[in-house]
Amino acid sequence: MRTTMRPVLLFALKAVIGAGLLWFVIARIPLGEALTAALSLDPGVVALAAALYFLAHAVNAVKLKVFLPDLSLWQSWRFTMIGVLYGVALPGQLAGDAVKAVRLARMQRGGDIGAILAAVAVDKIVGIFALLVLVALVIGIDATAFDPTIVAATVLALGGAIAVLAGAILLPVPAWLGRFGPSLAAWRRASMQPGRLSYALVLGLVFQALCVAITGLVGTRLGIELSIAAWTVVVGFSSIVLLAPVSIAGIGVREATLVGAIGYLGGNEAGAFALSLVLLGLTLIGAIAGLIVDLAGRDRIN
Repeated sequence: MRTTMRPVLLFALKAVIGAGLLWFVIARIPLGEALTAALSLDPGVVALAAALYFLAHAVNAVKLKVFLPDLSLWQSWRFTMIGVLYGVALPGQLAGDAVKAVRLARMQRGGDIGAILAAVAVDKIVGIFALLVLVALVIGIDATAFDPTIVAATVLALGGAIAVLAGAILLPVPAWLGRFGPSLAAWRRASMQPGRLSYALVLGLVFQALCVAITGLVGTRLGIELSIAAWTVVVGFSSIVLLAPVSIAGIGVREATLVGAIGYLGGNEAGAFALSLVLLGLTLIGAIAGLIVDLAGRDRIN
């Protein structure tokens, strides 16, 4: 009974946390103004943002294929969108990546499951690393425009990401992996090559730049006036925070993060809340696409 109730209680706790954060944000902004701004957004802007959203995930799918070359482009995109679906349906983006890894491993039917799991993990690490590199680059161009706390946090986060990526490449395969160890070691020798990692990093940078473009495009049309560098920092901060599995579909966390970060940088908080609603809508569209391709396809490798 205790085992059965634990997931339910955990889900309920995360729903409460998300609702609490959402209430906190709504209590400090003019909600009517935010809703009016979101609903009056030019449909052409929404359509362009949606097109860029799917283009970004197509780039992400190519990045996944870099580490799993046996996948076709369709399969890679399908599993990428399945990850988006379960990242919305379950608490936290990492839950979506976990489901994607399990589904890919199941697709192998007794193949190198350790290699599959490692590939998904490294793909995620490279994506986060690319995000931090992009943020560090824009801050480095004009560090005086940002609070020293932001600069220091970026340097520390980038250093941590470098350490994790270096560990994934250089450290010996842990003995506790058991029968998955040899397949992981073989995959690492074949996949963790400088050329392949560099290609994946470039794709990761393109993906993150598209995310900045989407956020900046919609935010600017909602009346939020920030520099490109500031938008990059906002996207970087919110993306990292949304990795934490503390709410359902990021609801509450997304709104609090965007309103807090944009307000801190001098932007319109009501516009920031409207932006969060539009970004949530794009995420839900992605989840619907993930549901469609999940139901329409089969977990089978070519």
